[in-house]
Parts: sequence; C-alpha cells; structure tokens
Amino acid sequence: MQKASVKFFTCLFEFSLLLWLLVFLFPSHSFAKDTVHEKSANPVWLGWKTVGHSTLKWGFWDIYDAHLRTPSGTYYQASDHTVSDMALLIDYRRTISKKRLLSATNEQWLHLGISREDRMRWIQELGRIWKGVKKGDRLVFVLTETGGRFYFGNDFLGKTDDLQMARSFIDIWLSENTAYPGLRRELLGQ
Repeated sequence: MQKASVKFFTCLFEFSLLLWLLVFLFPSHSFAKDTVHEKSANPVWLGWKTVGHSTLKWGFWDIYDAHLRTPSGTYYQASDHTVSDMALLIDYRRTISKKRLLSATNEQWLHLGISREDRMRWIQELGRIWKGVKKGDRLVFVLTETGGRFYFGNDFLGKTDDLQMARSFIDIWLSENTAYPGLRRELLGQ
C-alpha cells in the first residue's frame, strides 16, 4: 500500500513538473501578449514610434500633451474599425479629479453620438479603473485587437475587453467627428 502511495505522488510530481515546463517555457501567444500588454515592467508600447503629438489648450491653460504611438509610427485609418495596436499617451499639465476626468469623457462620448446607455455603462467601468491625475502624471491607453489597457505611467491600471468601448475611447481623439479636429490632425502627423 505504501509503495502505491509513493508511486502516485511521484507521478503527480512528474506531471506537475511537466505542466510547469509547458506553461513557463512554451507560453501560448495570447498569454505572452497579455503579459506584455498588462504587467510587464517594460510595456511594449514604450518602444513604439510616435505618429504625432499635440497639446490640448483651454483658453490660456495647457491641459495636457498627447502623443499617439504605433508599432510602425504610422496610423492607418480603416473604415471597418480594424485598426489596433496603438497607444495614446497623455501627459497632464494640470491636476484633474477623477470625477472631472469621467465627466469630460462622458461629454466627449455625447459629442460623438454614443448612446446614453453605453456611456453610463462605460463611465461606470472607467470609474473602477481610473484615479485622478496631478500635474506631471501620465495616463496611457493602449488599443489592442481585444480591447483596451490603461496605464498610470508604466504601471498597469486596468483593462476593458469591450472592444466597442475601447474604440469609442480612442475616437475621442481620432474620430473625424472629434471635438478637437486640430489636435486630431497633429496626433495623426498631418
């Protein structure tokens, strides 16, 4: 009976070791991609090339500097909204509360014609992810083929797997219907 127990635990140990080797030595593509996009000490977007940059001004005040990055440094607009793998980096020049950030995002989605139902659901989701910003803080949004990832500096804040929300968020800056067409042109390097 004792030999059978020892044999069982030896097989269990060997199976666990094999499973560990498979997971850590041969990770799946999606596992590796999520690790790079979310929790890596050096997020992949840090090495992407800048497409364009701009400053949002309100009256006499500079609100933030924005930079658009893609792996190639080029933005290709697709009519079917298949564009992904881009990062929007926002360097804040003013302190803005979380409540004000959410309110401004809601206003921009309203301007883009997003339904009240979607806006409220998405604002609630962003409320669980975001925090307020201070002068000098950087908020980063990375659009992927599966949704969006938010970073505070290089630290992962949270994600959305709602691709429509992620695309609508980047549309605040990149849609042809944006409230800031000059900022959009500069972000796109035009």
